[in-house]
Order: sequence, then C-alpha cells, then structure tokens
Amino acid sequence: MNGWSGKRLRVDLSTGKSISEPLSYEYRRKWIGGRGMNSEVIYSEVPTTLDAFDPEARVCFGVGPISGTAAPASGRVTISCKSPLTGGFGDSNMGGHWGAEVKYAGWDQIIVQGKAKHPVYLWIDDENVEIRDARHLWGKFPREADTMIKQELGDEDIHIVVIGPAGENLVRYACTFNDVYRAAGRCGQGAVIGSKNLKAIAVRGSGSVGIARPKEFFDVCNRLRQGFKDDPMRKFLYEVGSLSLINVANHDGWLGIKNFQQGSHPDAHLMSGEEHATTVLKHREGCFACPICCGRFTEIKEGEHAGEYGGGPEYEHSVPTGPRVGIFEPNAIWHNMILTNNYGLDGIECGGSIATAMEWYEKGLITTKDTGGLELEWGNADVVAKLIGMIAMREGFGDILADGASRAAERLGLGDEGQKYTIATRGMCLPGDDPRGLGFAYGVGFAIGTRGGCDHLRCLASLELSGFMYPGLNTKILGDERPVKPTTTVGKGYCCFYEENQKAMVDCLNVCCFTTHWSYAVLTADQVEYFNAATGMDITEEEFMEVGERVVNIERAYWGRMLSGLREDTIPERFMKEPMPQGTPDQTNVGATFPVQKILPGYYKYRDYDLETGFPSERRLKMLGLDYVAKDLAPLRAKYNSEAEKKKKKYYY
Repeated sequence: MNGWSGKRLRVDLSTGKSISEPLSYEYRRKWIGGRGMNSEVIYSEVPTTLDAFDPEARVCFGVGPISGTAAPASGRVTISCKSPLTGGFGDSNMGGHWGAEVKYAGWDQIIVQGKAKHPVYLWIDDENVEIRDARHLWGKFPREADTMIKQELGDEDIHIVVIGPAGENLVRYACTFNDVYRAAGRCGQGAVIGSKNLKAIAVRGSGSVGIARPKEFFDVCNRLRQGFKDDPMRKFLYEVGSLSLINVANHDGWLGIKNFQQGSHPDAHLMSGEEHATTVLKHREGCFACPICCGRFTEIKEGEHAGEYGGGPEYEHSVPTGPRVGIFEPNAIWHNMILTNNYGLDGIECGGSIATAMEWYEKGLITTKDTGGLELEWGNADVVAKLIGMIAMREGFGDILADGASRAAERLGLGDEGQKYTIATRGMCLPGDDPRGLGFAYGVGFAIGTRGGCDHLRCLASLELSGFMYPGLNTKILGDERPVKPTTTVGKGYCCFYEENQKAMVDCLNVCCFTTHWSYAVLTADQVEYFNAATGMDITEEEFMEVGERVVNIERAYWGRMLSGLREDTIPERFMKEPMPQGTPDQTNVGATFPVQKILPGYYKYRDYDLETGFPSERRLKMLGLDYVAKDLAPLRAKYNSEAEKKKKKYYY
C-alpha cells in the first residue's frame, strides 16, 4: 500500500466500540482522501433531515494520500459534518501536525458517531483505540487541555485535536484546534464534537507512509521546494503572514469595515502585517512539511492586555473582531483574537454576528432592552470583548448571538429587515472580504459555495488576487489574461469553476492552498506528478480535476436534497446595490457594485447546473459516476419549482 494506509477508523461513542474498515482501490481512486472521502460519507450516511446534534450524525476527520510525506505543506486535515449553523453540508480545514500523525498511526480517515455518557477523549496509539474519561478536561481552554492530556499520557510528542468551552456549550460556530492554535474554523464542527461529549482526540503514530516511486517523488518535492525560495507570495507570507492583505485590502477597498458599510479606513494600517511584525510578533510557526512558515505567534507587550499571548493572528481571524466591528486599535484586536482562540470560536462568525447586532442597534432594530444593557456602538472594544465570553458561555445576549447572525435575527423577530444586515449566505456569515473590490470570481463563490458563506477557502479565486505576480498564468489556465483584473466580468464564471475544482482536489490531498492558490509555486501538473509518484497511480490532469468536480457536485447535491439551489445562489443586497463609499484618498474601487447575476450564468454553464433549479444536471452526475445521486435528486427537481416552495423562506435551520 503506497500513499494510503488503506483503512479508516470508525468509533461509536454510544457503544464504546471501534472498528477498522478497509478502503478499496476503486473507492480511493474515486474520492482520493480528505475532503473527498469525508463528503461522500456525509452525503451517504447523514440524512438532511437529521439534526446536526443527533448522536447518529457523523463527524469525519480526513487526511490525504500524501499526508505525512515530504510533499510541500502536506499536513492539513479536513473535518466534515452536517453544519449546526446552516443545517446544510459543512466542513473546515486546518494545518498543524495532527494530520501527519494520523497517517503514521495507520489511518486515512476517522469517523465518529454516537454520544458518550460523560465527557471523554479518544486516545489512538497506532491501531490501539481507547476511550478515556475527560470530565477533568471539560471547561478547559485548548492550551490547558492539550498540556493535561500530554502529561496524563506521558508523551510530549503526541498531537491532539481539541475543542474549547464554545464547543462544549454547543455554540453553533464553535471550532476545533490541533497543536493548540491551528484551527478548523468554519461550520461549527466543534459544536458537533461537543454534542458527542468528545473533548479531544490524541494520536501517536509509529508507522510511515509508503512511496511507490521514491526517487521520482523526492525529485519532484525537491524541485518544488527550490522553487519556493524565489516565489514572491512565499516571501510575503513568511515575512508578514496573511496580515499582508491588510494594506492591500485597504488600498483596493475590500476591507470589511463596520459590517461592510465601508471598504477602507485611514487607521487600518495599524493592524497590518508590517506593523505586527515590528511590535508584537514573538516568533513564526510552520505546519508539517511547510516551505513557507506563515504562522504567527503574538505577545502583547504594553497596555491593559500586556502579557497576553497566543497563536496567530490570521487576516480572517483579525478583521471580524477588528475593523468589522469598528475597532482599529491593534492590541484590542489581538486581545479579541486570543479570546476567540481560548474559547474555541470561529472568529469570522463571531465577529460577523457581533457586527450584525451593532448594525441592528445602529438602525434602531434593537435597543439595550434586547441586549441586556449592552450599548452596541461601533468600536466599543470593551463590549466586544465581553460579548465574546458571553457567546462562548451562552450567557445573556451572547446566548442569542451564539446561534449565528441569521438565527439571531429569527430569534429576535426582526424578519427580513434584520436578515438584510446579516452579511451571510445560506445562513453563514461571509469572511472579511468585499467582492466589490477583491474580485468578482471570488464573489460568485459566496453565492455558490458548498458550505455556505465562507469561500475564502472554498472557491479561492486567487488568480484575481495574486495572479498578477505570475505573468501569463491566467492565459495558461483560463485562456485569457484579462480575468486577472478583479472587477471585470470577463472569464469570471470559468475562473470560479476552475479554482473551485482545483481547491477541492487540494483538500482531497490535504495540502495547504497557500502553496497552490495564494502562491502558484505548485501547479496542477506538479500535484499530479507527486501524487502519482507517491501512490503508483497513473492519473491524468483531466482525471485529477474531475475528482475535484465530483466532490463539488456531491456537496452541492446535499444542498439540493434540502431544496436549496438557484434561488439561494445570491449574495447580500449590500454588495449588489450599495456603491462602495470612499474611505481613503487612494482607494481604488469607489462607486463599485457587484453584478453577480451577470456572472452566474457563465458559471452554471461550465458547472452544467440545471438552469431551472440550480441542481447538478443528471447528465453531469452520471458522467462523474454519481448515478445514485442523480436518482436522489430526480423527484426533487419539480418539487423545487413548485409555487409552494418558491414562497418559502430559505434560512436552512
């Protein structure tokens, strides 16, 4: 067996039993690993009618066939489940070293179902699986729990996935960590794990990963690593991390300020990666086999938060509880980042929910009677910090926001007017990037993303973000250099289609997209080359991309079974109808709006979605070997177009 271990672990916490299940050659070739295998399990084993917190709901941890090898940045993990936030398909992705350890322990995937009678954690020592008491760990922050488990097991070198208090309290956007600070942030899988009374999964592996053609494999990997030395995006990410985007976003006008009422602000530079690197950066961190080392570790040195420290920040973790809620004082932003990490919260949904509530407050839709006396004014750092803790512990007004912005609007009875200010799609808040400036292909990803409003890691259309650093790349991939311009409509449908499929395959292999999308140092041909050398297969580039397309389609079909399709493929009204105001003198996108309806038809054409429902076409599903999915959707096509369904609200929970 080369690349794969050829088996997955199933654990039922209700019965306390675990089994090893073989993975056939045909199954591995069809779904590859990571996101592919996870998505197949969620579609096949988790009915859309099942509550996300039902013990029978599965949560899947998937790694890829090159996880744990020398392939660049091959340490990522995909966690998939039915999302408790949206009620639809959900997954998230994290770096660190846990994924490699899972492979060394001999597993391609771990599937957990059931619910333990009291808090537990899993201890996986190669093929030995033990369910251990975790009542003493319940309520602990991830860093504390990680330390305590390592002391208990007597091994500092094991790697651990762990949730925080937010997951224990079933906050619908609780996240999951490994190596303390590497987060799978989106869709609320931390709450699904918590609903099973599962605090952590500790893994120790003593095995290795077989390589079919070692010389060829290491030659490819060495060539790619050499190429990274001169890669322009690699240099930015190493020097200033993903916060390198702050000054770019502020200049181009796509920084999500005050719930996207603005795209640029004179004080945004204070939280830039350049400023962070000279003030509070303690050291850099790299994930497994990483040639970039973009991770930050922050220590606040002065002010009321002096002495606080933690992993991060990332751009998408800092903007939501910073500019999105009107805060630009950097130490307050780093403090909020540390708080959300400690509690185990998705920073995007947390900040998005607070920002939405602030806009409701600004517009007079809610008052201090609704908030329990909290004055939700833009830039009120004390209130934001307090709310983060209240959300995690489900206290007071925080309990309402703990269900996410869209659900909070429903709970407060705000109707369509309240939903208008929830900058979300399919019930999930969007990340801190405005498509009126970042790019129109990226914006289409907000409308069609298969896990809701979170497409900074779904359709990562970086050809329009960093593609200009690689002259000729757009022409090579898209057949035209014009799509590199963010706010043109030319080629954006195909750009979204291509990058969505490519990112799906990246997640099947479970390598970091910073090496394949932000940076284009590793192209599709390179991935195919090292995949074939590792596994001994002979897959072509066309087959490689077809696997990605298959994964996207089965995820889209999960939403189709929930009668979510064409009508729900939209984005917040703010982006479509409100021209971008001027925030700074050099802002480049003043007056821009996002013409999503001009681009969607082209995307549908390439995706071969049904033009009446937005469901994957029967023809395409069968071509992808998904005949059973086509059969599932057949009776739902007419139902979706019935007059009764057209009148229903679609919030998916």
